[in-house]
Amino acid sequence: MNTLLFHPWRQGPLAIRGDDRWGSGAFGAPRGERTHRGIDLVVTPGETVYSPIDGEVVREACPYEDDPGLSGLLIQGTGRWAGFEVKMFYLKGSWGRPVEAGAPLGEAQDLKARYPGITPHVHLEIRRDGQVLDPSGFLPLSPGNVSET
Repeated sequence: MNTLLFHPWRQGPLAIRGDDRWGSGAFGAPRGERTHRGIDLVVTPGETVYSPIDGEVVREACPYEDDPGLSGLLIQGTGRWAGFEVKMFYLKGSWGRPVEAGAPLGEAQDLKARYPGITPHVHLEIRRDGQVLDPSGFLPLSPGNVSET
């Protein structure tokens, strides 16, 4: 287990999106010509999402050019999280501000208009010094902690 763990970024248990008609939320899952560079963590649309690290919310992160309604945030880590970048999609919040681990970031968005039948989730990606890492090692997840869909 990684000794550097993210702060719980939601109220309630953390579960990775299992298989649904749109694929899997696991790190490395196939995405056509590429692989999934993050994990999808199950949420309830509208719930408050909290910062997993101390950092600066430096910009909005838009997952789709053709759908400005779905958005996200990019956090550059500070302090013990220096060198880390955390990208979270399907989250509406403000940027251009410092944030502490555990502070509110924004609200989980509803994906059903774009992806009917998908398990509601927030996508989480991390990089350390530019290298993509599996976020699972930074969360208090057990190996069987995958949502039933």
